[in-house]
Amino acid sequence: MRIREIDISRGILILIVVFVHSHIPYSIVVYISYFLSTFMFISGYLYKDENFSVKLKKIVLNLWIPFVFLSSIGYVIFYIINKNIGYSDDVFSSYFNFLLFGYAPIDMPVNVLPLWYLYMFAIAEVLFLLFYKLRLIHVIPLLSILTTLFVHKQTYFFKIEIALHGLLWFYLGFLVKSKGFKFKIKKSELIFIISFVILIIIGGINGLNDWRDSNWGEYPILSYIGEGSFILLVISFSNMIKKEGIKRFFELFGRYTIFILGYHMILPGFFAPLLKDPLSFVEKYWYIYFLISTTILYYFLKFVPKNFIHLLSGQFHLLKSD
Repeated sequence: MRIREIDISRGILILIVVFVHSHIPYSIVVYISYFLSTFMFISGYLYKDENFSVKLKKIVLNLWIPFVFLSSIGYVIFYIINKNIGYSDDVFSSYFNFLLFGYAPIDMPVNVLPLWYLYMFAIAEVLFLLFYKLRLIHVIPLLSILTTLFVHKQTYFFKIEIALHGLLWFYLGFLVKSKGFKFKIKKSELIFIISFVILIIIGGINGLNDWRDSNWGEYPILSYIGEGSFILLVISFSNMIKKEGIKRFFELFGRYTIFILGYHMILPGFFAPLLKDPLSFVEKYWYIYFLISTTILYYFLKFVPKNFIHLLSGQFHLLKSD
């Protein structure tokens, strides 16, 4: 049985992804940059013990194949755009490093860059699977802390350093599920306010928490406080929503997170030729761009057949014949 608050939380989170990638000012990004922990927490909460080969197959189908497919599509689209505007002759220079190592320099194709998270998430799930089968999951917090303290820059080591940092939240999500947590929070309004205040304080002290680059801020240990606060913020907010229409809105986004991750820059980009200088417009009117992107994505998800969305996402195992 699906838990609505989980789909709502996922919808909130993927819209935050769209928001962050709408060229919002750094002064806002710095406080929102702690949100990725919540995706990890939810996945840990949903983790089910299965045969090793079965679980590994699901990771490949749900994460690895979509990552390779969406990355390839993204590079091709960026190449076509570059052929028309002459922005760069070196579009594919990062392609194999990205596919093999998840290495994501900031100057790689902008529409592909967010997909590093799918790569890292696949690595994180494989690591947790190994720890779980070896009955070593309780060493995860220690490994996470050590990684966070000593690795502050992304490497070519298969995003393992980032996976280990985030795996703490996967572990805690798994743990609270085993303790009977039902994704319900009492006094959700109070928890929301407290976690919001803590997040503002941590963001102000610690600065940007950049998972992509293995950069956990000025004081890496504080990143855990900010990330934990964001988890409580999102869960409490999902509990606070009472109107059915708003719940359905977030649920719609929450059920297609991989598609949105792959296309939230591409779909609005089709309207770029209507503007004389699209980049300047986005940088100046980022809030309008976010609303336009959200609207385009909403109507696409609402009216386009599910099979077509799964096909575009590289989630071929979800395709169903009529």
